[in-house]
Amino acid sequence: MKIRRVNPQLALPGGIVRIELEGEIDPGKVTVRTGDVEAHIVAASPSYLTVRVNGGNSTHLEVESRGDTATGSLVVGSVIADELHPVTSPVVDGLGNVYATYSGARGEKVPFGVFVIHPDGTKHPFLADIINPTGLAIGPDEMLYISSRHTGTIYRSSFDKQLEKFVDGLGLATGLAFDSQGNLFVGDRGGVVYRVTPAGEASTFCELEPSISAYHLAVDHADYLYLTGPTLATQDEVYRISPEGEVESYFHGLGRPQGLAIDPENNLQVTASFQGRKGLFGIIDAEAVMTLAGPMLVGVAYSPTADYAYFVDHQRLYRLSLNSI
Repeated sequence: MKIRRVNPQLALPGGIVRIELEGEIDPGKVTVRTGDVEAHIVAASPSYLTVRVNGGNSTHLEVESRGDTATGSLVVGSVIADELHPVTSPVVDGLGNVYATYSGARGEKVPFGVFVIHPDGTKHPFLADIINPTGLAIGPDEMLYISSRHTGTIYRSSFDKQLEKFVDGLGLATGLAFDSQGNLFVGDRGGVVYRVTPAGEASTFCELEPSISAYHLAVDHADYLYLTGPTLATQDEVYRISPEGEVESYFHGLGRPQGLAIDPENNLQVTASFQGRKGLFGIIDAEAVMTLAGPMLVGVAYSPTADYAYFVDHQRLYRLSLNSI
């Protein structure tokens, strides 16, 4: 027995992975482990397995059936922080610190709305006094920008917690992203994307269909803006917007697409569901390719050094090593 293929080759706890085998197994007598953690068998046939990853934080995959063992590779990430409430992607600074939100219910003022998670996994309160902090971005000025969907205000903070208003009056402000010129794009989930100059002057960049939750934004190396905004539809659009503000459908068919990011190879990656599977999907050559299996995620970010990828659901922050791929 050999492991022929693992799809995908990256996973988080809760993700569902398919394993293709060479040689037959006994479907009723099979065990799968990631590291030293046993996975849950969802479905089994003599040559295929579908398993739910329970953990392991490893690169080692093992299938055992009636004394026959096969090994392969599956990179599994781990939870590094919980008791959060992110509604879009985290951000990572140049020192490897990760910033994520506790956004709270509509209009709720929580004790701390932004937390910092250090590389050793310790979580610390970072900012208070922002109601419903939502989108996060690090600007070219090395300041942390935070949107409040409650007030329509964009705040910015130094990393020693000196907080100030940058611009306000931007509707239900959610997603944030910077282009190479230092312009900040702000997604008002009511149907507008604003472009804010480095001097804080805001103007309407384009208009789109409103979202029931949030607009999520990312900018690629050519300054094209990508946007998701879940609606009540079972399948939603991923939009691409040119530097001139021209809107096009980049991909249609993902279920509840949310956080998105440009990966180290300049491919767009989107957290979503697709064809019954949940996790992270790369949009490559007009196709959705599953990159990572996970729970229903709301955000993704890559470290500046491309060593790690970070993911959030509505409660937890996960980390996965890219050096193991």
